[in-house]
Amino acid sequence: MSRNLTPIMLVTGPLLFMGAFFQWPITNQVGMEAVELLNDRGLLMLAVGGVLGMSLTFAGLHLLSMDMKKGANQCSTQLLNMADLFIFGTFGLFLAGLGAQVAVILTMTDTSAVFTDDLMRESVAVTVYNAGNGIWALTPVVWGMAMISMGLAYVGLKMPEGVSEGAFFMLMPIGLVNTLLPLIQDGEQAELQIVFPLTMLLYVALGGLMLAGTIDEPGTE
Repeated sequence: MSRNLTPIMLVTGPLLFMGAFFQWPITNQVGMEAVELLNDRGLLMLAVGGVLGMSLTFAGLHLLSMDMKKGANQCSTQLLNMADLFIFGTFGLFLAGLGAQVAVILTMTDTSAVFTDDLMRESVAVTVYNAGNGIWALTPVVWGMAMISMGLAYVGLKMPEGVSEGAFFMLMPIGLVNTLLPLIQDGEQAELQIVFPLTMLLYVALGGLMLAGTIDEPGTE
């Protein structure tokens, strides 16, 4: 059993994150329809679980990047420094987007908030939701760039050799799909419902393989 926190976080974080994702009531709803779905104070506990999973996931990615820097050449180190920047950016965008939806929940359910009438309350909630929805839109682009940078740093522009390189190589195609997501998905956002869990499963697989000793943990060679 590895004492390294990296694979543990890469397994537990995405599982929590994915669980919250599939239970969250919002899929492709917008405007007042979305606000009505968020008019439930019980969602706050689910949001807390989502933030915990999100934090563990991106902390695991950052730790993985740090592990990969051990013994890396200059080019790989520079790519990993770029990946760290994108990881922090993605985490910030996720927090801002989810924070906007939590603000909508509080606006709709907190009766102590002063509004002249329900119409004003709903108008504020819709404005906050739309602002948060705009933040979500480009999050996959930054996320995908982090994954591509990490894949390039580990494997490079060549065919992967062995199980370890093959596993880390998958960061690049899945990262590319994330980067292109705003261009390929439509209003139904069906693609997101596939790409997000696929990304999470890749992290779980990487962490699980490292815990099992099937692939090398970066920085331990």
